[in-house]
Amino acid sequence: MKNKILILCMVMLSNFTIAQNGLENIIVEKYYISNAADAAASLGALPIGSVTYRIYADMLPGYKFQALYGIAEHELRIETSTLFFNNEDRGDITPTYTIAQAATNTVMLDSWLSVGGGCGLNFLGVLKTEDDGVSTVVNTDGILQNTNPSAGIPLTTQDGLISGTPEDVTLVGFDPPNTDLDVFDATSNFGNLFSNFDGSLAALNGSVGPTTSNRVLIAQMTTDGVLRFELNVQIGTPSGGTQNYVAKNPAGNEIQIPSLTLNPVTLSMNALIEGFYIGGGLMTPCLNAIGSTNNPLAVDVLTISAMDALGAHGLIDAQTDTLYADGSIQVTFGPAVVPGTAYYLKVNHRNSLETWSANSVVLGASTTYLFSSSVTQALN
Repeated sequence: MKNKILILCMVMLSNFTIAQNGLENIIVEKYYISNAADAAASLGALPIGSVTYRIYADMLPGYKFQALYGIAEHELRIETSTLFFNNEDRGDITPTYTIAQAATNTVMLDSWLSVGGGCGLNFLGVLKTEDDGVSTVVNTDGILQNTNPSAGIPLTTQDGLISGTPEDVTLVGFDPPNTDLDVFDATSNFGNLFSNFDGSLAALNGSVGPTTSNRVLIAQMTTDGVLRFELNVQIGTPSGGTQNYVAKNPAGNEIQIPSLTLNPVTLSMNALIEGFYIGGGLMTPCLNAIGSTNNPLAVDVLTISAMDALGAHGLIDAQTDTLYADGSIQVTFGPAVVPGTAYYLKVNHRNSLETWSANSVVLGASTTYLFSSSVTQALN
């Protein structure tokens, strides 16, 4: 079977025709953030504050997603700094649970791989911003209700599911009994690393996105740690050829794009908002009162932006997260923010003046930045 997948890859490569890049981007969506109620009702250990991420292949119209793969020259790798959450009731390597099953406990937050499907045989996964506005799942356990703004649209409003028939998932070349994939099976917190050099998660007929943007859901991962990945993707062209995209070391007709690698920059920052300040380096925690978080020390949310340090200082990436009573906030930027690069930091709050760092800041894999007292006073 391993030989078959390698031969298949070589045949497809031989049919490659030079054209525009059909794979525009890999999109990482922050789908949901678990709270105390979710943790208490979960089947499988679900730490409070766990983030469910969805990963999409964003393609030009007319292109089809064919495979997520690893070969000897190109590792397929997905990892977290802690452990992956797997639901122990209906969890699986792919999203096989039904809509009826999704309405109970935390199976909607299970970690899995896909070729477009989001739930069972009749629903495709889409970005919440592209949802049709019909909330498909109503959780009968009274959970998955968190409205934390840093996760965007609440699942109770738009759940990222659209009616449709997903392509079948074909697993090719994985070591029997697919031990590489055990990290995503129905045992919660089983491990933190999926690594493969000779397997493929394939849509043999090719998979297209359910909206005109042509974005295909290829993975969902839940963890309370930092998510990282190196992906290799094969897509079909409108003319019947193929294109192969790799995370690193492209050879021949292989194409490398930055978003195939997620090595996020985490910024820990401190800022005090004058209107909430009560002295002693503390602010009044009030966000919990409006139901956005279950943390009694939450004050409000801030949006932290990484701005280009050169030219017109344009926006590179922006992330919204919770500000706590001691002034601490932590955000993890997307792949557009490159470790070791300098950026200006911009802070926005719903009722405060926009504030920038006085100088550009070099962001590493983990960076701490403290606004000076003079800058802090501008947040009022």
